[in-house]
Amino acid sequence: MKIQHLFSFLFFAIVLNSYAQSSVNGKIGDNSNKQNFISNAVLITNQQRYFFSDYNGEFSVELNQGEFIYKVIYKGFEDLEIFENFSNLKMIPKKSIDAKEIEACRIDSISKNHSFFTNYKFKSLSKTRITNQKSDFVLRKDIDLRLTRQEGLQMKFNAVSVDGIDEVVPKMVNKDIFSFNWFQTHVEIFDERFVSPFNTFNLVNYKFYSIYETSEFEVIQFEPILKGFQRSFKGILLLNKSTSKFEKIQVTLDADFRLNMTTIFDLGSGLPKDIDLNIYPGTGGTKLSFFGGGMSFGRIQKKNPDDEAELKHQQVYYDFVASDSISPFPKSLSKVLEDKNQIIPDAYWENFEFSFISEKEHNTEDLVTYVEEENIKNRVERISAFDAGYFPVGIVDVDLTRLVKANNYEGLRLGLGLQTNQSFSEKYRLGGFTAYGTQDGNFKYGFNAGMLLNSDSATWFNAFYDNDIEEVGMNNYLTDQRVYSLFEPRLVNITFFYKYEKYGLSLQHNFSPQLISEFKLDKSNISQTRNYEFLNDGTLYDNYNLTSATFGLRWTPNYTYSKVGKRIYINNTSAPEVSAQLSQSFNGVLDGDFNFTKLSAKVDYDFIHSWGSVSSIELGGDLGFGDIPLMHTFHAFPNSPNKEGVFNRFSVAGVKSFETMYFNEFFSTKLATLHMKHRLAPFKISNTIQPELVLISRHAIGDFNNPEQHQNISFNNLSQGYNEAGFELNKLLFGFGLSFAYRYGAYHLPDLEDNISFKFTFYLKL
Repeated sequence: MKIQHLFSFLFFAIVLNSYAQSSVNGKIGDNSNKQNFISNAVLITNQQRYFFSDYNGEFSVELNQGEFIYKVIYKGFEDLEIFENFSNLKMIPKKSIDAKEIEACRIDSISKNHSFFTNYKFKSLSKTRITNQKSDFVLRKDIDLRLTRQEGLQMKFNAVSVDGIDEVVPKMVNKDIFSFNWFQTHVEIFDERFVSPFNTFNLVNYKFYSIYETSEFEVIQFEPILKGFQRSFKGILLLNKSTSKFEKIQVTLDADFRLNMTTIFDLGSGLPKDIDLNIYPGTGGTKLSFFGGGMSFGRIQKKNPDDEAELKHQQVYYDFVASDSISPFPKSLSKVLEDKNQIIPDAYWENFEFSFISEKEHNTEDLVTYVEEENIKNRVERISAFDAGYFPVGIVDVDLTRLVKANNYEGLRLGLGLQTNQSFSEKYRLGGFTAYGTQDGNFKYGFNAGMLLNSDSATWFNAFYDNDIEEVGMNNYLTDQRVYSLFEPRLVNITFFYKYEKYGLSLQHNFSPQLISEFKLDKSNISQTRNYEFLNDGTLYDNYNLTSATFGLRWTPNYTYSKVGKRIYINNTSAPEVSAQLSQSFNGVLDGDFNFTKLSAKVDYDFIHSWGSVSSIELGGDLGFGDIPLMHTFHAFPNSPNKEGVFNRFSVAGVKSFETMYFNEFFSTKLATLHMKHRLAPFKISNTIQPELVLISRHAIGDFNNPEQHQNISFNNLSQGYNEAGFELNKLLFGFGLSFAYRYGAYHLPDLEDNISFKFTFYLKL
C-alpha cells in the first residue's frame, strides 16, 4: 500500500470513529459507463457487517461507533477500497470474470438447511405504506403465526387497520405483500409471481457465484441465466458458514416495475425475521394497486405510469418458539380474523417495542378529508364485493351476473338479482331474481332464503323456488365456485332450452375449507320449448315431473382459505381442483315420473412453468343410466352456431368449449372430455398491448343409450371420438382477441369450411 493511501485510510478511519451511529449515503457506478449503476454491490465494514446497494446503485448505512466501510465488491469488477469520494463510488470492470461459479447441487443443499423439522410459533408486525400524489395508504397488521408440518403456515390476526378506513374488508387480510417462503417454487410480490432462486426445480434458471469469503461468511451473487427475464431476480446472499444457513438476502428488479427487497433470517430457526421491501414505478405494462378499480388510494402504478409513487413495506417476526408439542391453530385455515368489525385506535400500535409500527408519516386531518371527499370507504367496500360479481347497495347486493344476457331463444335477457349482505344479517340471507326475454316475451323469477347453522364449517340450510329456463344437456355442478365475468361467451349462441319450475331444500357444508359439499332435494315440473317428446314404457312425454336428490363434492387440496368475521374466502388458488357429483331421480316419489341416475366427475390441473407460461388440463367424465329425457343427458359444450360459412359463424369463443362442434349435434349418456391448453407468457409490444398466445387441443368420446326413445329430434353420438385443435391470440386490444380451431378425425366434415372455427375472444381484468 502506498504511503499516501495509508495516511488517507487512517484519516478516514479517525473521522468516522469520532461519530457514534453515523449515517453514510452514496451511489455505486461503473466508471466505464456513466449511466450504469451497480445494484447488489456488497459494502463490507471493519466490523464484518455487510450492506448492499439497491436497484439504483444507492446505499444508506447506519454505522456503529468506530465502524467504517473499507471495501466494495461485485462480480466482474475490481474490489474497491474506500479512501475518498465516498458519496459517488466508481468501480472498474475486470478484463475477465474470476468469480467462482457455484454448482446448483451446493445451493440445493444450503436451501435444504432451511427445511423445518419441528413446529414453530411466533409473532409478526407489519406496516405497508403506499405514497403517491394523492394521499398515503397505510396498512398495519399484528399477527400470531404457527408453522407446523400438519398445516403449514397459519396466521391469526389480532389487529388489522388501514388509516382512514374503519371497517375491515377481506382484501386487507388476504392480500400478501410478499411470500413468506423463499424456498417454494414461486415467490409472489404484490400479486406478481417470480421464479424463486432457491427452489430445487428452479436452480437451472439461475447462476450463482461466490465473490467473497471469510472464516465466518460467504457472499454469493446470483442472476438469471436468461438476461432481461421479467420473472426473475438479481441478488446477493450472505451465507453464515457456522450454521450453513442464509443470514441475509437482497433481491432487485428493474423492469415493468422496480423493487428492492431485503430479508434477514433468524439463524436459529432459519425463518425470516426482518423484511424491508420497496417498490417503485418502472417501465410500465403492469398494474400495481392494492384495491384496484381505478382508485388512486393504494396505487403504485397504472399500465402507463404517470406519477411518482412508492410502496414501502416493513415486517418483523419475533418471539420464535420451537417445539414438537406446538399444534396448529384449531381451524384448517391459513388466515383468521375473528372480529371483522374491530376498530383499532392509534394508541394500539404504540404498545410495541418496534418503533416503525407507530410512526406517523402523514397528516391525519388531510387523510380524513381525502377519504371523505373521495368516498373511499364505500368505494373500497364496493370493489371488494365487485370481485365476486356483486354491487352492494345498503343491506342488499346486486347480482351483476343477472343484469344483461343474450341468447337465441330469449333474445336480450334483462334481469335483476338481489341478495342480502352481512349488513342485513350474518346469520340469515334472503335473495331473489327476475328476468325478461325480449324475444320469448316471458318473465322468469326465483326466491331463496338461507340460515347459517355453523360459521366454522360454513353450514347453510337453504330453501328455494325457481321458474326459469335451462340449456338442454347442461350438467351444472352444485359446488362449482362462483365465477364472475362481464358476459358468458357460449350463452349467446344457445338455441335449445327447456322450461322448469323448481322448488326444494339444500344443505351446504364444508368438511374442511378444502373439501366442500352440498346436498339438494328438489321437485321440478318440466315443459318444452320445442316439439320434443320422450318415449318411456309406451307413453310419450313432453311435459313431466322430476323428484331428485343431488350430492356434490369439491376438493381443492392446495387451496388456502381465510376466515374474516363469519365468512370464509379463498385466499390462494393452486392446482388441482377435483369435483364429483351424484344425482338420483325417483319414480313415484312426489309424483316423479322417471327413475334415473347421473354420475359426474372432473379434475382441473394447471402447471405453472418458470418462464411465465401455463399448461392446463381438464379431464371430465359423465355417466347416466335409467329413463333419462334428453334434457338431462350430457353435451360436450358445443359452441359453433348452426350457420353456413366460416364468417357467418363468427361469434365469441368460450372458455372450455368445442368451437367447431355445432349446437345440438351430439348428445351423450356416457361422455369423457379432455381439454389441454398451453398459454405462453405475454408478448410485450407496448405497455397496453401484451397479447397472449394459447395453443389448444380438445378431445371427446361418448355414447348414447336408447336414442330411439327421443322423438322429433335427430343427433349423433361421440362413439368414434371427436378431435379439435387450434389457438387463441388473446388480449390484442381492450381485452379482445382472436380464436381459430380446426375439426379433424372421425367427425371431420366433407366441406373444409365446415370444420373451421374463426371467432373473437374476450378476457378483461378490471
